[in-house]
Amino acid sequence: MLKKFLVLILASIFLSSCSLSPKKSGLEIMSFPIAKVYVNNKEMGSTPYKNMNLKPGENEVKLISGNKEWKRKIDLQNNINTVVDWQFGDDSNGDSGYVLYLEKTGDKKASLLVNTNPDKATITIDGEVKGISPIKVSEIGEGDKQLSVSFPGYKDINIFMKAINGYQLVVSAKLATEKNNIDQIISSSENETPVNSLNVAKKITIKETETGWLKVREASSSSSKEVTRIKPGEQYVLIEEGTDWDKIDLGNGKNGWISTTYASKN
Repeated sequence: MLKKFLVLILASIFLSSCSLSPKKSGLEIMSFPIAKVYVNNKEMGSTPYKNMNLKPGENEVKLISGNKEWKRKIDLQNNINTVVDWQFGDDSNGDSGYVLYLEKTGDKKASLLVNTNPDKATITIDGEVKGISPIKVSEIGEGDKQLSVSFPGYKDINIFMKAINGYQLVVSAKLATEKNNIDQIISSSENETPVNSLNVAKKITIKETETGWLKVREASSSSSKEVTRIKPGEQYVLIEEGTDWDKIDLGNGKNGWISTTYASKN
């Protein structure tokens, strides 16, 4: 299965209760191509845009680039910098990007909440699959992290971010449809012939195992090299279905084979 990778790099996100005045929020926006920025219908400048003196609470943020527009209501947090990174495509299917911010939890751990469009995307942190969106990961460890979001037929998004104990990273991401996938769907419709690529979204749920985890192997053989281990209850996209082994998408461009004994197909 061919994939292209869309890499979106988080330039900066920080907690700055000392440098920001009380009751002030930060907003940083990056876009491609350059776009005009509007906050509550007031033109604020163009991307790249950075403002550390916005009022906390719900604000309507709008980007306009030519005849293309992106608009969303964002709840800006006090003393928190919210980051928006948006890429305009040829149409809405080609648009992609994310909104990211920190949310105080009072917990001593660093956590993560991810919502995606489409949902049921594979969520990977630092190369380890955490599950399917929407998802909340209660502990990801403090420090620099790489979040990867993937779904068959869509371009991956990679976000570099910083986790802080006592705060939850909140990510809302939209993936762009691969152009080849769109062309394939159109061609299928015109020829009235089913396209195999439309079936890749079939999901597998991992069944309970004797060990509490399941080995994922490099090839469809029990003697093959172990790629990683996954947990019962987790869901993965089915790439290839076999008699004894199924090939699954692990996200971040990785895949592997699992025994069909422990696979429940959705």
